[in-house]
Amino acid sequence: MATNWDKVAGISSIAGTFQGIVGNYYAAETKKFKYKSMALNFEHKKDMAKINSRMLERQAQQVGRAYNRQIMIKTMAAGQRKGKATASAAARGGSLGYGSTANLFASDEIMKEIDKITMNTNKVQAMNEARMRKVNMDIRGTMLGVSQAGALANASTVSPFLNMSSTLLTGIGDFVKNKGYGLVG
Repeated sequence: MATNWDKVAGISSIAGTFQGIVGNYYAAETKKFKYKSMALNFEHKKDMAKINSRMLERQAQQVGRAYNRQIMIKTMAAGQRKGKATASAAARGGSLGYGSTANLFASDEIMKEIDKITMNTNKVQAMNEARMRKVNMDIRGTMLGVSQAGALANASTVSPFLNMSSTLLTGIGDFVKNKGYGLVG
């Protein structure tokens, strides 16, 4: 025959089991929402990486346009210098095709081409640098997408009911082991 103390112990054990069930359920829900929150955070960062990637591509194009403008200005200035020098030499009665005058014009032409090639090289380097940052941003966005998928997968594996069922089974096992604490039968 079960004593009153056995019944109190049984009721206390049952209350502890229910408390554990509720606690485990909400702990699993909290973990699930934590993973979903992480996934949303990763999604936001991924979207920002895509925006930054597009911005870096536009920046590379703008760098190219700026260098093209510089090349245009420099070559136009060289053309202006050549025209003034030609007019000046002709005004003084100089011959453009012979001697030091020809060498001067050839040197100017070579310097103009060297400047143009140097500026074009700098343009290509600057554009490639911006595009490389874009590629890195694209990779970052892809990796954040993978992290987002992983967090969502983790969230889908958390089962509050499975988590609380282990506590329920433990409580039932304890109840049966102690022959119902005198509460049954």
